[in-house]
Amino acid sequence: MYRLIATDCDGTILDSEGFLPDEIISVFRRLDSMGVHILPVTGRNDIIARDYLDELDIGCPIIGCNGATLVNFDTGERFFTKAIDKTSVLKFMDICKRLNTPCKIFTTERQYTNSRELYEGGINLITVGYKKEMTYHIETTLVEDIYAVAELENIIKCVVVNNDVDFVLKVRDIINEEIPSLKAVQSNWNCIDINRRDVSKGAAMLEYADMLGIKKDEIIAFGDSENDISMLEAAGLGIAVGNAHDIVKKSADRVIGTNDEKGVAVFLREVFGL
Repeated sequence: MYRLIATDCDGTILDSEGFLPDEIISVFRRLDSMGVHILPVTGRNDIIARDYLDELDIGCPIIGCNGATLVNFDTGERFFTKAIDKTSVLKFMDICKRLNTPCKIFTTERQYTNSRELYEGGINLITVGYKKEMTYHIETTLVEDIYAVAELENIIKCVVVNNDVDFVLKVRDIINEEIPSLKAVQSNWNCIDINRRDVSKGAAMLEYADMLGIKKDEIIAFGDSENDISMLEAAGLGIAVGNAHDIVKKSADRVIGTNDEKGVAVFLREVFGL
């Protein structure tokens, strides 16, 4: 029997307008009452996913920044924070300078950018079409010299946003080729996330499962984007929603309904006989 449900948020359990459907909330609460662990796993900084945790209201932890953090906001316990070393951050900034592209740098509590567009647009530049108004936000600082941010000790994620998809993928490939200590993945159609090479949603999910004494075969994972592939491959059962990228579907054991069809809720009802 499956004991842990790990799921991406944007594009997977959230609908196209950024809302967490009642059907998802109902199924997750039912599973929690049965002793099944629920684990949201997001590319976002964990703070800016807290609205959904409040809606679930089951006291579950959350993995943030693609596996760089694991925290339970209800208990105040931060299980781990996997920061990027200064040398790697500086190399990333050098690539951005060379390609003349701005970037965002995330710590556990704040984000920094050298672009007024990224500063003013925030997450709305990525979550295009979302209508849900969020309660929790992460403070943003606009800086002239992004290199000064590299002095911070708790940098957990770097981000490049550009509506030219080919350019975004080019930046991703250059980072992966030139900086062995980092891993860049596409987290949205116009966005790449950069973490430590050993950081991934899949690795963090398994680390949490190990804390609970849960085996790989007892995990179901859901996702839709490239940064979810590690999680789908690490789980006993990896599921792609119908709106997932083709590369994600190829990595999954099964493809289900889309996020707008509440595919995750429908599938879990079938599996658990709810």
